[in-house]
Amino acid sequence: MIYFTSIYEDEITHQVMLKLYESSGFSSEYNAIPCQGKGKIKKRINAYNNAAQHGYFFVITDLDNDYECAPKLVNDWLTVKKSSNFLFRVAVHEIEAWLLADSENLADFFAISKKNIPKEPDNELDPKGIIISLANRSRKREIREAIVPIDNYASIGPEYNVKLQTFVRDFWNLELARKRSPSLDKAIEALKKYQIEKLT
Repeated sequence: MIYFTSIYEDEITHQVMLKLYESSGFSSEYNAIPCQGKGKIKKRINAYNNAAQHGYFFVITDLDNDYECAPKLVNDWLTVKKSSNFLFRVAVHEIEAWLLADSENLADFFAISKKNIPKEPDNELDPKGIIISLANRSRKREIREAIVPIDNYASIGPEYNVKLQTFVRDFWNLELARKRSPSLDKAIEALKKYQIEKLT
């Protein structure tokens, strides 16, 4: 078993990481470092990489629209040689794209038509905006009130993070999602390869 220190932007991403560990069967979480946004991760990325000399570290951040592709973000942020104990993955374009990739369960959770969910979420530049738009169509009042912003001053609804954490933890199917999200599929394969290398 490999025990990781998890580094992430928000609790939705954290729940995704826990699901990744659970699905692998060979990894788990030793410690968690919430960073409340990608700026803090970027600022400390080389320090985390250095700390990986003494333990296993797993980082997930969003690509957003800051870079053309994930490798460019990684190369720009990580200015030292990557430790062999350091796993660094990028969600394209946001972690919400990985949730959209399980269209079947998201449609059920939101009580919307599956046809309204993008078939290639990694190609969407604003997955979070799509999540909010889909929630606004929900037949469930509780979904609309939780996820849709209450006014023009809010970017997300009052329980956006809580509801999506619940979705990831209790409904999100990793195997279905990886079929529609290449960046998620690559993250799963990277974790699998990492485990093979470290456990053999």
